[in-house]
Amino acid sequence: MDLSSAAQWAEIIGLITILGAAIYSWFQIRELKKVREGAASLSLAELLQSSDFAAGIIQVIEQPNDLDSWEKFKEYHGDRWPQAFSIMTTWESLGAVVHRGDVSFHLVYDFFSGIIQQHHEKCQPLILSQRRTGGDTRFEWFTWLAERLAEYDSGGEPPLAAHIQYKDWLPPKN
Repeated sequence: MDLSSAAQWAEIIGLITILGAAIYSWFQIRELKKVREGAASLSLAELLQSSDFAAGIIQVIEQPNDLDSWEKFKEYHGDRWPQAFSIMTTWESLGAVVHRGDVSFHLVYDFFSGIIQQHHEKCQPLILSQRRTGGDTRFEWFTWLAERLAEYDSGGEPPLAAHIQYKDWLPPKN
């Protein structure tokens, strides 16, 4: 084999190697995305298992619609106001990570859609009051997320409850 043939074979082998590495990388990236989505799902599910978080959710749901200042908010919730406030900051954080694409919108929708929208409605007077004194960035991502969830809900048929929509679902076979 002469030098020219050997060089051509080397180029072909190099091209096959690069192509193989690109295909392998594509599969690895897909797997990493699945792992990241799974970790995000578990993190969101863990939120619901926290007794403080669950208590905060109930507190915000039961609060009156006219709490338009921190004083009224703290007075209504008493010593448990940090739990209720942590719910608002959780929705704020979740809005930002959904916007960045770090957590799937549909995952958040499946877990928290109704709760976030209801909480935003309950907290709207307080949020607007905070924006008047502190600027439009107060709870901006909480509002953004609640609005996106509401838009998604209004985009066609209302979603069915999971126990109705997926009543015939069977787990995949091993």
